[in-house]
Amino acid sequence: MPLTPEAAFTNALATVRGPEARVGVAVSGGGDSMALLVLAIEWGRRTGTQIYAATVDHGLRPASADEAQVVATFCAAHDIPHQTLVWNDWDRKGNVQAKARDARRGLLRGWAQHLGLTTVLLGHTADDQAETVLMRLARGSGVDGLAGMAARPDALFLRPLLPVTRADLRTLLMDRGIAWQDDPSNDDLRFDRVKARQMLPVLAELGLSADRLVQTAAHMERAAASLWQAAAAFARGHCRSEAGDLVFDSAILAEPWGDTEPRCLAAALRWMGGRGYRPRFTALSDAVQAVRRAEQRTLNGVLWIPEAGGLRLSRELSATQAPVCLSGETTMWDGRWEVVAPDGYAAEPDNRVGALGDLIIDCPDWRSVGVPRSTLMASPCIFDKTGLIAAPIAGFGAGWTARIVADLPCFLLSH
Repeated sequence: MPLTPEAAFTNALATVRGPEARVGVAVSGGGDSMALLVLAIEWGRRTGTQIYAATVDHGLRPASADEAQVVATFCAAHDIPHQTLVWNDWDRKGNVQAKARDARRGLLRGWAQHLGLTTVLLGHTADDQAETVLMRLARGSGVDGLAGMAARPDALFLRPLLPVTRADLRTLLMDRGIAWQDDPSNDDLRFDRVKARQMLPVLAELGLSADRLVQTAAHMERAAASLWQAAAAFARGHCRSEAGDLVFDSAILAEPWGDTEPRCLAAALRWMGGRGYRPRFTALSDAVQAVRRAEQRTLNGVLWIPEAGGLRLSRELSATQAPVCLSGETTMWDGRWEVVAPDGYAAEPDNRVGALGDLIIDCPDWRSVGVPRSTLMASPCIFDKTGLIAAPIAGFGAGWTARIVADLPCFLLSH
C-alpha cells in the first residue's frame, strides 16, 4: 500500500528529531515544496523542532521575486523564519538548468551553515524520480545513474517525499485550503525533464509507468550498494594512503577491467580532487592506458604517476584550495586535511593554512619523509607574512599536526 505524504515524511525524519535538530526546508512556492513545508511545520509542532525556510530566487523570470515573497508571507503567518536567497552571478552561458541547480545547492549550503542547520529538506517526489531514471536511461547511464536520486544525497540534504506522487501532495494542499504557484518552465519543452514528464503517460501504455521506473531505481540502488562495497574491499586490499596520496598496486591496471577498478578510481579522483562529479569513463580509461605505458597524466586536479607496477595518485599543486585563515585549534583545508594547532596556540590574524609549494625550500628534512617532492608541495603548511611556520607532512611539524579526515574506503561506502 502506498505511503501517505504524512507517513513518508515521518519515516524519513525518524533519525532527524532531537534537541539538537535544526531543520530547514527549501521552498520554491510550487506544489511539491509547499506541501513539504506544510508537512515540516506540522511535524515541527509535534516534535518541538524549529523549522526554517528558504526560497532561492534565480532571477530567471520577472515574477520570481513576487513568488518568493508569497512564500515569505506564508511563512510569516506560520511563525517560520524565512529567507530569500538570490542568485545573481549567472554569466548567461551554458546549461541554465544545471547551473541553476548547482547555484541553488550552494546558496542553500551557505544558508544552512549560517544558521547551524543539521538537515535541509528538498521536495523531490516519486514523479521526479521516474523522470530522472528515464532521462538517465536515454543517456546510457549505468547502475549508479539508474539508481536515481538518493533520499539522502549527503549529510545535509534529505528528500523525504521520494515515495510520494505529485498528485498526492496537491491533494494534501487542497484538503488544507493552501494555494501554490505553478512554474511556467515546467511546461517548457526546451528542457529534457519536461520532455520526459510528457512522455511518461505514453510509455505507461507500454508498461513503462512511473511506478515501474521508480521500482527500477530501487533495484539499481541495491545493486549499486553491493558494487560500492566491492570497491571499498578492493581499496582496502590494493591501495594505501601516504602523505595524502593514494598508492595502488598493480591490480588497478589489470586487464580486462571489471566494474570495481574504474569505480574505485573515479571515486578516488572525487575524494582527492574535491569535485562533486565523476570523470567521464573515456577520460578515466585513457589515463589508465597512459599509466600502463609508464606515462604520467593529470585528470580532475590529480596527478597520475606510474609507480612500482601500479599507480600513485597525488593532488595537483595548482588545483589545491587557496590559503585560508586559521579557524581556531582545528582548521579544515582542501576538503580532506585537518590541521591541528599545538597546545596553547594563540591565533594570529596573519596566520594561514595553504599548500606548501615553493616554501618546501624551508623544510631541510623533507627528503627524509620518503615521498615525492610534488606530494609534499601539495600538502598543508602554516605560514604568515614573514614565512613558513610549520609543514607537518614535510618533516617540519613544530608542534602542528595534519591528517586526512576520512580514508578512501570510507568515502566509497558513503555513496
